[in-house]
Amino acid sequence: MINKKIHILGICGTFMGGLALLARESGYEVSGCDENIYPPMSDHLSEQGIQIKLGYAVEDLPEADVYLVGNALSRGNEAVEYLLSKRVNMLSGPEWLYSSILKNKKVIAVSGTHGKTSTTAMIAWIFEYLGKNVGYLIAGKPNNFEASSRLGSDEIFVIEADEYDTAFFDKRAKFIHYHPDVLVLNNIEFDHADIYSDLSQILKQFHHLVRTMKEEASIIFPETDVNIKTLLELGCWSKKIGFSGNKDSSNYYKALTEDFSSSQIVSGETVSTLNWSMLGEHNAMNAMSAILACKNFGTKVEDALKALESFLGVARRQELILETDEVILMDDFAHHPTAIKTTLKGLRNKYKSSRIIALIEMRSNTMKSGFHDDVLHSATEDADVVYWKSNNNDQLNLLKVNAPAKTKIISSIEETVEDVMGSLQPNDLLITMSNGSFDGLSASLFKALKDND
Repeated sequence: MINKKIHILGICGTFMGGLALLARESGYEVSGCDENIYPPMSDHLSEQGIQIKLGYAVEDLPEADVYLVGNALSRGNEAVEYLLSKRVNMLSGPEWLYSSILKNKKVIAVSGTHGKTSTTAMIAWIFEYLGKNVGYLIAGKPNNFEASSRLGSDEIFVIEADEYDTAFFDKRAKFIHYHPDVLVLNNIEFDHADIYSDLSQILKQFHHLVRTMKEEASIIFPETDVNIKTLLELGCWSKKIGFSGNKDSSNYYKALTEDFSSSQIVSGETVSTLNWSMLGEHNAMNAMSAILACKNFGTKVEDALKALESFLGVARRQELILETDEVILMDDFAHHPTAIKTTLKGLRNKYKSSRIIALIEMRSNTMKSGFHDDVLHSATEDADVVYWKSNNNDQLNLLKVNAPAKTKIISSIEETVEDVMGSLQPNDLLITMSNGSFDGLSASLFKALKDND
C-alpha cells in the first residue's frame, strides 16, 4: 500500500476530509480538490500537510490509484465525466472506508439527525482517557484531539454515521456501508429535503441499516423518540438498549442544575454524577448514548463520567470564540430548528442575565426549502434578538411578521456587524449559527469586538 496515491474529490467535506487523514495514515499519498474551501476543515487539512486544489478542472487532476468521490459531486461535473470516460478506479468514500478499514474492526456507529459529531467525539474521548487507542472518524474538529480521524491500534473504531446519500452512483445512505456492532440512534427527524421527500423515506434508510446488523449487535436509543419507536417496530433483530429522562427506565439521566451542566446518571445499579462544561439536555442525552456505547465494551459508567468531565467539545458546537467582562461570542453548527431550539435553551438556562443575540444562516437544503418555516419562530423563543440570512424573501417576510420586534435581516456581513456593534449592550451573548462558512461572520464579529475593546 505504501506509495499508492488517492485523490479525493470533495475533500473539504467533514467526512471526506476525515477519510483523507485515514488514507494518509494507511500509507497512501493523498491529494484532493473542492470548489468550497473554508474552515475548519480546510485549515485542518492544511495543518496536516494535505494539498488541496480549488475546483474540479480536469487539468488539475493528478494520476492516482484510487479516486474517492464525495456525494456533493454529480453527473455533469467536468472531473466526474473525465474519470468515468477513463474507467479509473473510482469509489465512494464509505465503500473505501469499509473495505480498507472497518471490515476488520469492532464498529460503533453514531447516527441521528442531531448530536452525531458531539456524541462520536465523546465516545472517542472516553476510550482515549482510559488508555485505549481506538480509531475514529468525526465529521468536525474534536477539541480533545489533534485530528478529526485516526486509524487507532485498538480493535474498536468509532464513526459518525449519517443518512445522507453515498455518491452520485450509490444513492443509499452512507451508513449502510458500516455494519456496526453498536449503533447509536440519537434521534430521527425530517432533514435533507434535497434527497428525501418525507420522513418515511428517511425511516426506510435507517431500517436498511438495522437490517444489516447481526443479532449480537446493540442499538442504543432514547425511548421517548417516537420516530425511533416507529423505526424499531418495522423490525429489529439486535439487542435494544434504551434510556430516557424518566427514572422508570433502567438507564436514565436527571438534571441537577437547570442548564444540565450537572446531571445524575443511572445505569442499572450504578448511580453517578456527571459534572462537565457542556450545556443543555441534548448534551446530557448525547452523554447517555456515549456512556452506554462504551459500556458495551466493558467500560465502567463511573470511568466514562470521569472522562467526560474533561471533554472539551467540538469546534463549532457552542464554541467559545471570545469572552470578556462585557460580551460573549460563540459559534455553533446548528442548522435545524430542533438543534437551534435546544442550543438556545441551554444558553438561556446558563446565562440568565444575558441578552442573547442569535445570528442564523438558513443554509441547509431543508431550511432553504421552507419546510421548517412554521417552527422557526418558536425555535428561537429563547433569543432576544435574531438576525436571519436567507435567499428566500418569503421566509424572511414570514419571520418579520411573526416576531417584528426582535427579527432583523442580514443583507450583508459588513452591515450586520456594524448594526450589532452599534446596538451592543453590557453582558450580551452573541451566537452565530450555520452549517457553512456564514461568509466569515463569526471572524468579522470577533475582529470588531477586539478592535472595540
